[in-house]
Amino acid sequence: MKKRMSLFVLLALPALLVACANTTSPTPRSAQAGAEEFPPLPALDPAQLALGETVYAQNCASCHGENLEGEADWKRQNEDGSFRAPPHTAEGHTWHHSDQQLLEAIELGGARFDDVNVGGTSNMPAFAETLTDEEITAVLAYIKNQWPEDIRASQWRVTVQTANQ
Repeated sequence: MKKRMSLFVLLALPALLVACANTTSPTPRSAQAGAEEFPPLPALDPAQLALGETVYAQNCASCHGENLEGEADWKRQNEDGSFRAPPHTAEGHTWHHSDQQLLEAIELGGARFDDVNVGGTSNMPAFAETLTDEEITAVLAYIKNQWPEDIRASQWRVTVQTANQ
């Protein structure tokens, strides 16, 4: 009888310890420290969006489309090697770039490619002399407002990461 009890304890004790053990382990401090935190996604100002919509309609829609759809077959280059106007929707690549890069694109237009080999050119005009800083920022806010929240959040992460480099 004692042998059976000892055998039972030997077999049951490990099972009991496993059953009562905490199966979730805390995140190590080193992993917590390495996790990158981002500031919350900024809210978009309705007055800025209204200005951006007007600026977009007057200066951007003729190439990028009234609904930000871009030129047809936008991924194909023109015969002269220039890029077609891309869409600014979630289907395009605008949201892959930081705010700084996008503001520079609006300000400098195709000239931003003059000293960089990107495999083509851009016919986009520069707006630094045409639009105010407020209008340039507003048109970017208007474009971003058309994206789903997850796309906006992804673009925001790119913006924060680029600013921290």
